[in-house]
Amino acid sequence: MRYSYSQDGRFLTPPKELKPLIKDAFPAFYKLLGHIRFFYMVDEIWDGKSILRFTANDKQLAEVVFEDGVFAINIANNTYQVIDETLLPDIFDVLNKNAATNQMRPVEQLTANLDEYPNAIRCDLCQCNIINNTDDFSGKKKFRTMDRHCYYGVQEGWGESGVDYCPITCEGKQHCHASSLSCLEEKGFKNCLECGEYHTCGNCGVGHNPGECNLGITAEEVTNLIIPYCEHERLDYMALQK
Repeated sequence: MRYSYSQDGRFLTPPKELKPLIKDAFPAFYKLLGHIRFFYMVDEIWDGKSILRFTANDKQLAEVVFEDGVFAINIANNTYQVIDETLLPDIFDVLNKNAATNQMRPVEQLTANLDEYPNAIRCDLCQCNIINNTDDFSGKKKFRTMDRHCYYGVQEGWGESGVDYCPITCEGKQHCHASSLSCLEEKGFKNCLECGEYHTCGNCGVGHNPGECNLGITAEEVTNLIIPYCEHERLDYMALQK
């Protein structure tokens, strides 16, 4: 299994490296990983081989054990053997019931003002946004440090800019909203939720899935490098709240 190391010695592994091991169960794990990252604020403790734990403040939310063609997830006193996506709704429900308050992601991060962010990408949470880089480039430096942990090995070129901060500074909608704005104008909708075709149209934001980043990242890395760009997940969540 291919992996790299974080600066503090953690194992970091692209999730797709597990595909040869868990085979047909991989799509279920990919969705589970994305779900946990979007809804919970937990560190990922990954041994680089077969065990992935999700914890916060020394309290374990869940443990995943990978085997040949299957994975098991342990949540409190519940254990599920997963071979496909059938059990995911039950697992999501048990996660929600057993999560401690400090493990739940704030609702404020799960939603968006669609008048300001019509495709639900949270530019204000992005470390590359100019508002997070006044004078000292602190946001871009944080992004540069974390992007190797989250993205390196996922896609060619991520985290290899050769400088100690991300070379991009964005003023907001100019980058992540441009295609969405023109698409919505053409269709006559105010936002992507109103349109409803955001999973298939190809014009909704950057198309970043929370399950694609390396295993072994921290809750802070998820919050800063994944959560701002979860447009599909955020729009789905907001649709359920209507």
